[in-house]
Amino acid sequence: MRLWGLPLRGHGDSGLYTFCRWLAVPIFGGLYRCRVEGAGNLPREGAAIMIVNHKANIDPVVVGMICDRPLRYMAKKELFGNAALRKLIVSLGAFPIDRGAGDRAALTTSLEILAEGGVLLMFPEGHRKPDNAVHGFLPGVGMLALRSGAPVVPLAMDGTQRMMAGGRPGLPALRARMGPPLDLSDLTARNSKAYQEAARRMHDAVAELYARL
Repeated sequence: MRLWGLPLRGHGDSGLYTFCRWLAVPIFGGLYRCRVEGAGNLPREGAAIMIVNHKANIDPVVVGMICDRPLRYMAKKELFGNAALRKLIVSLGAFPIDRGAGDRAALTTSLEILAEGGVLLMFPEGHRKPDNAVHGFLPGVGMLALRSGAPVVPLAMDGTQRMMAGGRPGLPALRARMGPPLDLSDLTARNSKAYQEAARRMHDAVAELYARL
């Protein structure tokens, strides 16, 4: 069942995840006129890495509403300090990352999620970039892709950076375009050069989609 082309229930959703969709779809699909092209490119089952450009704090919520499978994603460890908030975001797929250091625990968790057939959401620019460009991707996303062997699905999104432009709320139209999984099968090495090349290809795929929004 869909509304404005957005799923009201995803494959594998928990009850809480579905409840949040029913709250989010009328807001973002109706009020903000969120429209998506290519949403069928996300595999219906099995592991996948969803790579997205990052414009605003609300991006994980919007991407979670777009995709018809529940997502797992990294969130800064500071958000897990409050017990109530920690329980909520963990229930919705978040796990902590220490952004100030190489977090091996977050890497291990990411690989476990993919090994179990989950969908891992990543924002490879590293930080929010509220402009009209797609910036360079960190090589860590390339490492995860090559080490896991999971399909990498590019998604470009625009509009969320204008929801609070200049400190004032706005009602921009949100647009997203999802591409088919990338073919990285020729990158057989497991070294920094291969990881950087994988990250470059991922960036170029998202940038190409963003240019067509």
